[in-house]
Amino acid sequence: MRKAAFLLAMLSLPSLANANLVTNGSFEADVQANGTWGIYNNLTGWVGVNNVELRNNVSGVASDGVNYVELDTNANNSIFQMVSTTAGSIYDLSFDYSPREGVTSQSNPIKAFWNGSLLSQITGSGIGKNGNNWYTVSFSVMGTGSDKLSFSAAGLSDSFGGGLDNVSLVPEPGIWSSLSAGLMLMGFMAFRRKTKS
Repeated sequence: MRKAAFLLAMLSLPSLANANLVTNGSFEADVQANGTWGIYNNLTGWVGVNNVELRNNVSGVASDGVNYVELDTNANNSIFQMVSTTAGSIYDLSFDYSPREGVTSQSNPIKAFWNGSLLSQITGSGIGKNGNNWYTVSFSVMGTGSDKLSFSAAGLSDSFGGGLDNVSLVPEPGIWSSLSAGLMLMGFMAFRRKTKS
Protein backbone atom coordinates (compact mmCIF):
# COMPACT_ATOMS: atom_id res chain seq x y z
CA MET A 1 0.00 0.00 0.00
CA ARG A 2 2.86 2.38 0.87
CA LYS A 3 4.52 1.65 -2.47
CA ALA A 4 1.34 2.58 -4.32
CA ALA A 5 1.00 5.82 -2.36
CA PHE A 6 4.64 6.68 -3.02
CA LEU A 7 4.28 6.02 -6.76
CA LEU A 8 1.11 8.10 -6.88
CA ALA A 9 2.91 10.97 -5.14
CA MET A 10 5.82 10.73 -7.59
CA LEU A 11 3.50 10.75 -10.58
CA SER A 12 1.79 13.91 -9.34
CA LEU A 13 5.05 15.91 -9.03
CA PRO A 14 5.23 16.97 -12.71
CA SER A 15 1.70 18.41 -12.52
CA LEU A 16 2.60 20.27 -9.32
CA ALA A 17 5.67 21.70 -11.03
CA ASN A 18 3.43 23.17 -13.75
CA ALA A 19 0.69 24.42 -11.41
CA ASN A 20 0.09 28.14 -11.86
CA LEU A 21 0.13 29.88 -8.47
CA VAL A 22 -1.65 32.95 -9.88
CA THR A 23 -5.42 32.96 -9.41
CA ASN A 24 -7.31 33.79 -12.62
CA GLY A 25 -4.12 34.54 -14.57
CA SER A 26 -5.98 34.59 -17.89
CA PHE A 27 -8.92 36.61 -16.53
CA GLU A 28 -11.45 33.95 -17.54
CA ALA A 29 -13.21 33.66 -14.16
CA ASP A 30 -15.25 36.82 -14.79
CA VAL A 31 -17.84 36.67 -17.58
CA GLN A 32 -17.61 39.29 -20.31
CA ALA A 33 -19.80 38.91 -23.41
CA ASN A 34 -18.10 38.45 -26.77
CA GLY A 35 -17.32 41.74 -28.51
CA THR A 36 -17.75 43.82 -25.33
CA TRP A 37 -15.71 45.36 -22.56
CA GLY A 38 -16.52 46.36 -19.00
CA ILE A 39 -14.90 48.36 -16.21
CA TYR A 40 -14.64 46.67 -12.81
CA ASN A 41 -13.33 47.59 -9.37
CA ASN A 42 -11.87 44.10 -8.89
CA LEU A 43 -11.62 40.84 -10.82
CA THR A 44 -11.60 37.33 -9.38
CA GLY A 45 -8.25 36.92 -7.63
CA TRP A 46 -7.17 40.48 -8.43
CA VAL A 47 -7.58 43.72 -6.50
CA GLY A 48 -8.02 46.77 -8.69
CA VAL A 49 -6.57 50.12 -7.72
CA ASN A 50 -9.24 52.42 -9.18
CA ASN A 51 -10.61 50.43 -12.13
CA VAL A 52 -9.64 47.65 -14.50
CA GLU A 53 -11.03 47.06 -17.98
CA LEU A 54 -11.93 43.50 -18.99
CA ARG A 55 -12.16 42.90 -22.75
CA ASN A 56 -13.53 40.03 -24.80
CA ASN A 57 -12.67 40.21 -28.50
CA VAL A 58 -12.38 44.01 -28.52
CA SER A 59 -9.45 45.55 -30.44
CA GLY A 60 -8.17 42.01 -30.92
CA VAL A 61 -8.42 38.59 -29.32
CA ALA A 62 -6.95 37.36 -26.03
CA SER A 63 -3.69 35.40 -26.02
CA ASP A 64 -5.21 32.71 -23.77
CA GLY A 65 -8.94 32.09 -23.48
CA VAL A 66 -11.32 34.90 -24.48
CA ASN A 67 -10.70 37.70 -21.94
CA TYR A 68 -7.77 40.02 -21.38
CA VAL A 69 -7.17 43.19 -19.37
CA GLU A 70 -6.38 46.80 -20.19
CA LEU A 71 -5.17 48.92 -17.26
CA ASP A 72 -5.58 52.40 -18.79
CA THR A 73 -9.37 52.57 -18.36
CA ASN A 74 -10.41 56.19 -17.85
CA ALA A 75 -6.95 56.82 -16.40
CA ASN A 76 -3.82 54.79 -15.61
CA ASN A 77 -4.71 52.12 -13.05
CA SER A 78 -3.23 48.97 -11.56
CA ILE A 79 -4.09 45.49 -10.29
CA PHE A 80 -2.41 43.20 -7.80
CA GLN A 81 -2.77 39.89 -6.00
CA MET A 82 -1.01 38.21 -3.11
CA VAL A 83 0.56 34.88 -4.03
CA SER A 84 1.61 32.11 -1.63
CA THR A 85 5.17 30.91 -2.28
CA THR A 86 7.97 29.09 -0.49
CA ALA A 87 10.48 31.50 1.05
CA GLY A 88 13.82 31.39 -0.77
CA SER A 89 12.50 29.41 -3.76
CA ILE A 90 12.86 30.71 -7.31
CA TYR A 91 9.81 31.01 -9.57
CA ASP A 92 9.24 31.66 -13.26
CA LEU A 93 6.91 34.63 -13.73
CA SER A 94 5.54 35.19 -17.21
CA PHE A 95 2.74 37.13 -18.84
CA ASP A 96 1.61 38.12 -22.31
CA TYR A 97 1.64 41.74 -23.45
CA SER A 98 0.24 43.42 -26.55
CA PRO A 99 0.31 47.07 -27.58
CA ARG A 100 -3.12 48.41 -28.43
CA GLU A 101 -3.73 48.71 -32.16
CA GLY A 102 -3.42 52.20 -33.62
CA VAL A 103 -1.85 53.60 -30.43
CA THR A 104 1.72 54.90 -30.03
CA SER A 105 4.26 53.39 -27.65
CA GLN A 106 3.79 56.43 -25.35
CA SER A 107 0.28 55.21 -24.49
CA ASN A 108 0.98 51.47 -24.33
CA PRO A 109 3.42 50.87 -21.41
CA ILE A 110 2.68 48.41 -18.62
CA LYS A 111 4.89 48.06 -15.55
CA ALA A 112 5.33 44.75 -13.72
CA PHE A 113 6.22 44.68 -10.00
CA TRP A 114 7.23 41.94 -7.54
CA ASN A 115 6.79 42.96 -3.90
CA GLY A 116 6.79 46.60 -4.95
CA SER A 117 10.07 46.38 -6.89
CA LEU A 118 9.86 47.23 -10.58
CA LEU A 119 10.70 44.24 -12.77
CA SER A 120 10.30 46.05 -16.06
CA GLN A 121 8.32 48.52 -18.10
CA ILE A 122 7.07 46.94 -21.31
CA THR A 123 5.77 48.90 -24.27
CA GLY A 124 5.34 48.73 -28.00
CA SER A 125 3.73 50.67 -30.80
CA GLY A 126 0.36 49.64 -32.15
CA ILE A 127 0.61 52.01 -35.12
CA GLY A 128 -0.10 50.08 -38.30
CA LYS A 129 -1.07 46.96 -36.33
CA ASN A 130 -4.36 45.13 -36.73
CA GLY A 131 -5.68 43.60 -33.50
CA ASN A 132 -3.48 42.37 -30.69
CA ASN A 133 0.11 41.29 -31.28
CA TRP A 134 0.93 39.28 -28.17
CA TYR A 135 4.36 38.35 -26.93
CA THR A 136 5.49 36.69 -23.72
CA VAL A 137 7.60 38.46 -21.10
CA SER A 138 9.40 36.33 -18.48
CA PHE A 139 11.31 36.88 -15.24
CA SER A 140 12.79 34.82 -12.42
CA VAL A 141 11.61 35.95 -8.99
CA MET A 142 12.29 34.77 -5.45
CA GLY A 143 9.47 33.85 -3.09
CA THR A 144 9.25 35.20 0.45
CA GLY A 145 6.24 33.14 1.55
CA SER A 146 3.60 35.74 0.67
CA ASP A 147 4.35 37.92 -2.34
CA LYS A 148 2.64 40.82 -4.06
CA LEU A 149 2.41 40.64 -7.85
CA SER A 150 1.20 43.83 -9.49
CA PHE A 151 0.82 45.47 -12.87
CA SER A 152 0.12 49.10 -13.71
CA ALA A 153 -0.47 51.22 -16.78
CA ALA A 154 2.47 53.58 -17.17
CA GLY A 155 2.04 55.60 -20.34
CA LEU A 156 -0.07 58.60 -21.22
CA SER A 157 -3.19 58.49 -19.06
CA ASP A 158 -5.54 58.72 -22.04
CA SER A 159 -7.79 55.60 -21.78
CA PHE A 160 -5.74 53.80 -24.47
CA GLY A 161 -3.27 51.23 -23.17
CA GLY A 162 -1.56 47.91 -23.66
CA GLY A 163 -3.15 44.50 -23.09
CA LEU A 164 -2.26 41.99 -20.37
CA ASP A 165 -3.09 38.26 -20.37
CA ASN A 166 -1.91 34.77 -19.42
CA VAL A 167 -0.16 35.69 -16.14
CA SER A 168 1.67 32.68 -14.73
CA LEU A 169 3.89 31.96 -11.73
CA VAL A 170 5.37 28.45 -11.48
CA PRO A 171 8.28 26.97 -9.53
CA GLU A 172 11.49 26.73 -11.54
CA PRO A 173 11.88 23.18 -12.90
CA GLY A 174 15.13 22.63 -10.98
CA ILE A 175 13.29 22.78 -7.67
CA TRP A 176 10.93 19.98 -8.65
CA SER A 177 13.73 17.89 -10.18
CA SER A 178 15.68 18.06 -6.92
CA LEU A 179 12.57 17.28 -4.88
CA SER A 180 11.68 14.34 -7.13
CA ALA A 181 15.22 12.94 -6.95
CA GLY A 182 15.28 13.30 -3.16
CA LEU A 183 11.92 11.60 -2.73
CA MET A 184 12.91 8.76 -5.04
CA LEU A 185 16.14 8.25 -3.11
CA MET A 186 14.26 8.21 0.20
CA GLY A 187 11.77 5.70 -1.21
CA PHE A 188 14.55 3.49 -2.54
CA MET A 189 16.41 3.55 0.79
CA ALA A 190 13.22 2.67 2.70
CA PHE A 191 12.53 -0.17 0.25
CA ARG A 192 16.10 -1.53 0.68
CA ARG A 193 15.83 -1.43 4.48
CA LYS A 194 12.52 -3.28 4.35
CA THR A 195 13.92 -5.91 1.95
CA LYS A 196 16.95 -6.57 4.19
CA SER A 197 14.80 -7.06 7.31
